[in-house]
Amino acid sequence: MRIELEQGPQWPLGFLAVTESIERLLDGTRLLSMATVGDNGVPWLHNAYFAYDADLHLYFLTRTDSEHARNLSNSGGQVAVTVADTRQEGAPGSRQGLQLQGPCRPAEGDRLRRGAEVFADRFPGFTAAIRGATRPDGPLDTPDLRLFVFSAARVKIFDEPAWGRDVWLTGRILREAAPQRTR
Repeated sequence: MRIELEQGPQWPLGFLAVTESIERLLDGTRLLSMATVGDNGVPWLHNAYFAYDADLHLYFLTRTDSEHARNLSNSGGQVAVTVADTRQEGAPGSRQGLQLQGPCRPAEGDRLRRGAEVFADRFPGFTAAIRGATRPDGPLDTPDLRLFVFSAARVKIFDEPAWGRDVWLTGRILREAAPQRTR
């Protein structure tokens, strides 16, 4: 993964400083907020506990019959996500957070395996739920509980303690394409 920063008046930072900031912000809270749109065009917001990997994929457990899961079909799976420590007081120079946009869908294949691993590491109490949610038919007690993956495509980062007051960066998340098999 790499981040292609957009041009603008913001202070230019190196890739390492940006990724360290993102990791620090993701480690600082376990709760994300995700916005979806209903079939009637009305927005819906939900919170979820999440885990993440180094490629900026965020994983969360949810029921497939939840409003936000149903709403994914209305926008081609595109959602907006925020991650911020809700205990912040908002004083200038102390603000931190991430605003993200990208696709969200039930995790499958390698993303499902990786997501189950990082989620179980971050939330050991959910190991049984993760084990069930990674089976194709879901867990026996809640067959509609699934592990979802959000793959950030765009990011806006605030980290004033690290970068200074009113400094924010926006950019696109670029990932390596999986190698294509040839015959």
